Amino acid sequence: MQQTQSTNPKNSGNKEPKGESKKSKTFVLILIILLLTVVITFGSIFAFNVAGLRSGVAKSMVGIPILGKLVQPIIENKTPEEIEKESIEIAKKNLELKEQQINEKLKELEKREKELLSKEQEITTKEADLTAKTSQIDEKISEIKERVEYLEKIETPKAVQILLSMESKESVVQILRNMKKDKASQILAAMDPLQAAQLLEDISSQ
Repeated sequence: MQQTQSTNPKNSGNKEPKGESKKSKTFVLILIILLLTVVITFGSIFAFNVAGLRSGVAKSMVGIPILGKLVQPIIENKTPEEIEKESIEIAKKNLELKEQQINEKLKELEKREKELLSKEQEITTKEADLTAKTSQIDEKISEIKERVEYLEKIETPKAVQILLSMESKESVVQILRNMKKDKASQILAAMDPLQAAQLLEDISSQ
C-alpha cells in the first residue's frame, strides 16, 4: 500500500532563515556601536582636547559645509564673539576700500568735467573770435560796396584821387574788382601806367 506524503502549504512559503536574520541584526548593532564610538571619540577630542588632537581634527573638517563653520572657532582658538568681531572688522575694511574706490572715481569724473569745461570755454572763445572776424569782414564788404557805389557816380579824375589817397592797396584792389568794368577801365586808364599795371596784376591774381 502506497503511503502518500502530504505537503503543508505553510511550510512551502518563502521564509527568511533564522541564521540570516540574526546576522542582519548583529550587523546593525555593530554599525550603531561604531557610530556611537565615533561620536563619543570626536566629542571627547573636542571637549577635552585628547592628545592635542582637537585642532587637527577640526582643520580636517573645515571643508565640510555645515561642520566647517562650527569648528572654525576651534581651529582659530577664538570665541564666537571674537570671530564675529573679526568678521565685522573685515566688512568694515571692505566698505572703506569701496569708499576709497568711489572717491577715486569721483575725482576722475571731476577731472574730466574740468577738462570738458575748459574745452567748452576754448570753443566759446573761438566762436567769439570767429564771430568778431565775420563781423569785421561783413563791415569791410559793406564799406567796399558803399565806396564802389560812390566812386561809380563821381567823375573819373576825382575817383582816381580818392583811390590813390587810400592807404590800403588791398582795399583799392577790392573796390576796382567790384566796380563795373567800364568804370574800372576808365579809372585805370587815368592812372599812372605803372600803378595801373600793378593794380591789374593784383586784380588778376585774386
